Amino acid sequence: MSLCIEPQITSIEKGIRFRFGTKCDQASQQEFSVIVDATSISDLKSEWNNLSDLDRGRAVQRIHQAGTSLRRLAKALGCSATLLRHLHQAAQAPVGDQYLARQGTISTNELVRRAKAAGLRHDARRREAAEPERTEASRVFCKKICDWLVAEGIAGSFGEQMVAEARRQIAVAELTKKLPKRCVPPDMPFDQIIQRCKPPQAADDEFTSIAWFGTWLALWGYHAFRDDWVRDKAIDLALEQQIRR
Repeated sequence: MSLCIEPQITSIEKGIRFRFGTKCDQASQQEFSVIVDATSISDLKSEWNNLSDLDRGRAVQRIHQAGTSLRRLAKALGCSATLLRHLHQAAQAPVGDQYLARQGTISTNELVRRAKAAGLRHDARRREAAEPERTEASRVFCKKICDWLVAEGIAGSFGEQMVAEARRQIAVAELTKKLPKRCVPPDMPFDQIIQRCKPPQAADDEFTSIAWFGTWLALWGYHAFRDDWVRDKAIDLALEQQIRR
C-alpha cells in the first residue's frame, strides 16, 4: 500500500493559513511605499549626462531607497533597469574603491565587481559570526521536537520514523517549490504554533499514523523555525536522538 501525502499537505497548508487568521496573500502584496518627490527624479534626468557613473549610482540608490522601484525609475529616465541595477551596485562599493573610480584608476565595471566581492565577504563574515548562535538555536529546537514526541507518547522507534518522514516532506516541498508562505505571527507562543498546525485526524493504523505525525512535525517545524538552516539541523539532531532512544 502506497501513501500519497503531498496533496494532503497542500490542503493542510491552506487550512493552516486560515486557522492562523492572517491574510498572507494580502500582506505579501502590500508593500510599504514612500512618496518620492517627483522633482528629484526630474533633476536626475536633467543632470544625467553631466554626472559620473558613480554619482548616477548614488542618486539612483537614494531614490530607490526612498521607495521607487528601479523599473519605474528606468522608465522615468528613459533607460534600462539593467543599467540602473549596474549603477546601483557600483554605489555600494567600498569607499576606497569609489575613490579609485573617481580618479579614473578603475572602471565602473571593475567597481561593480569589487562591490559584489565586498558584499560576499560581508555575508560570509556575518554568517560566521552568527554560526555559534544558530548552532545553539538548533539544539534548543531539537529539544522542542524531542519534548513534543515524548508529550505525544511516541516511542523511540516510531519517533525515528516520524522525524525522518517530516524531514522527507520538507525536502520534497523545497525541491518542488511547494512550501507555503509563513503566516505565523513572530510573537505567537511555541505551543500554540504546534496546535494550530495540527492536521485533521487520520485513520488509526501504523503506516498512516507515521505519515500523519510526520506531516504535523513538518508543518509546525516549518512555521516555527524561520531559519531554514536551524530547522534542518534541529531535525537532524532530533533524528539522531530518536535513533539512540
